[in-house]
Amino acid sequence: MERVITLEKTQYVYLKEGGEVCNRLNRGTKVHPLKRKGEWIQITWRNGKKKGWLHLPVDIPGLTGQKPTFS
Repeated sequence: MERVITLEKTQYVYLKEGGEVCNRLNRGTKVHPLKRKGEWIQITWRNGKKKGWLHLPVDIPGLTGQKPTFS
């Protein structure tokens, strides 16, 4: 089963880490993390149709390095 993160507050989505804002996700949106680079997490939402980066300085268990382990 893939890992799903439910956003606890509205987040801006960036095209690339530290890049241009391309979207905004409301609270309660479910996203799938792909990889992590420092404080940035690459995500997909809408069944993988949309991709982007979130700035989340919070550590998410099971999501470290380039290849996350899903539980």
